[in-house]
Amino acid sequence: MNTANENRLNFMKSELKKAQIEVSNNKSGREGVDFFIKANNGNSYKLFFKSIDFSTERSIKIPKQDLGELKENLLIGLVLLIDSEAKVLYLIPSTVFLNPNSIFKSNDVMLEHLSNWGINVFSNAIPELSKYALENMIDNL
Repeated sequence: MNTANENRLNFMKSELKKAQIEVSNNKSGREGVDFFIKANNGNSYKLFFKSIDFSTERSIKIPKQDLGELKENLLIGLVLLIDSEAKVLYLIPSTVFLNPNSIFKSNDVMLEHLSNWGINVFSNAIPELSKYALENMIDNL
């Protein structure tokens, strides 16, 4: 794993720990789940990790086959970098893709293994994304 990605992962783990959310690595090797997290109330979630550097990127793609079935307990942990610094952790329920919009997209192609989910990050999307910021999601976990 490269150093930049490691720093992003460490930022995510640190933010979750500050919020008193337990994080453990997925040792099973199942695709689509990088970590398991456990909230204060005992609720458990699967977490798929992604990051985006806002200075160079405006969207991310997640292969549908990697994420697997969309479920309430499957979250996308998205770290937003601004000026190459990890700034915000979003915990986005995978079920947002059930109702695609300008931010959360579905791209289906004939070859199923090329289909993906997309998250567009642009200035006007930040207010919508902010409801998934860690501090706004803690009470919903």
